[in-house]
Amino acid sequence: MTQRRPEDTRKAPLWKRTLRGFATLTGTMSVIAIAAGAVWFGSTTLATRASAVDAPAPTPMTTVDALRVSPTDHMTVTRQFYGQIEAAQTVSLGFEQGGRLNVLTVDEGDRVKAGDVIAKLDTRILMTERSRLVASRDRLEAQAELSRRTTQRQIELRDRGFASDQAVDNVALGLTAIEAQMAEVDAAITQVEVQLNQTELTAPFDGTIGARHVDPGAIMAVGAPVLDIRQAAAPLFRVGIDPKLAGTLADHPATLTVDGLAYPAHLIGFRPDLDAQTRTRTALFEVDTDDPVYLSAGVLSIQTSLAQTGYAIPLPALQDGVRGLWTVLVLEPEDDGFATTRAAAVEVLQIEGDTAYVRGTLQGEALIVPHGTHRLVPGDRVQLAGAE
Repeated sequence: MTQRRPEDTRKAPLWKRTLRGFATLTGTMSVIAIAAGAVWFGSTTLATRASAVDAPAPTPMTTVDALRVSPTDHMTVTRQFYGQIEAAQTVSLGFEQGGRLNVLTVDEGDRVKAGDVIAKLDTRILMTERSRLVASRDRLEAQAELSRRTTQRQIELRDRGFASDQAVDNVALGLTAIEAQMAEVDAAITQVEVQLNQTELTAPFDGTIGARHVDPGAIMAVGAPVLDIRQAAAPLFRVGIDPKLAGTLADHPATLTVDGLAYPAHLIGFRPDLDAQTRTRTALFEVDTDDPVYLSAGVLSIQTSLAQTGYAIPLPALQDGVRGLWTVLVLEPEDDGFATTRAAAVEVLQIEGDTAYVRGTLQGEALIVPHGTHRLVPGDRVQLAGAE
């Protein structure tokens, strides 16, 4: 079966194609012209409106305060150390022998004087033993008196020839034995009296009763703690200090701060050894106070002198620098009350509160910007406060 070929499409005449191209070009140019006209009209309108607005006032000159600083060859440095307050003496009292606790005359917090009797043990057994020994001594005393009289009679009989020397010796040596027994009984009585004295617990010094461990009626073992007593004397502050600084603290004033209260303190001495854990030397300071601040933590402040040439400047005057340094803005004044800023690199030696002790490229007396340095950069021209 034979397929029919479509008839070839005849091309449009040249004049039609030329007319179609001209129409397309004309339309494109019209669109471009309209867009350009819209842009020109908009820019002209914006320029007209902008010209109708007044120009902003010029930025006023920055006014800064100026601080004159001078070099010094030393600076007072306050060093702080943390430690604990303890009593000058703290003793846990107990009896040197066992027994029943009969009397306890104090309670926690009571103040006592040295030598006050604060506790007693039951002494009935010791008093009975002492009575027995006294009675035994009385018996021996009677025997000794009888022996002395018998000895005298035997000597008289011997002198008259009615007694032998042996009889005199027997009686005399018998008296010696009785006197030895009396001495033994006296020693036993003394021992009992010492034990009776040990049944009374006395305060070793003026102080305040701390913890009370037992109550009356308790059976006490030898050395068992009855109560604690703290000496009523200036407390001590124990603190660890760098060995390098230990020799520089003796002649400087010290202040101890506890719970916001300041107390004067002075150095008593150092322990000769180093702390095995902190590698510090333990210093003891006596605190001038009668307040009950025992076992409280405190901060010890000691003022020392730093021998180093530098400048004391306000802390807000510092700006971050490069390579770990800081900068300050130095003012180079002019004749009309204005000044130009420049940066000077400094190294911070010590900070005390709001003051920094620095050294660096500052030389002689200098004017610096003490605060508000974030508003300025090196090279700015500024007006000095107070200048017209």
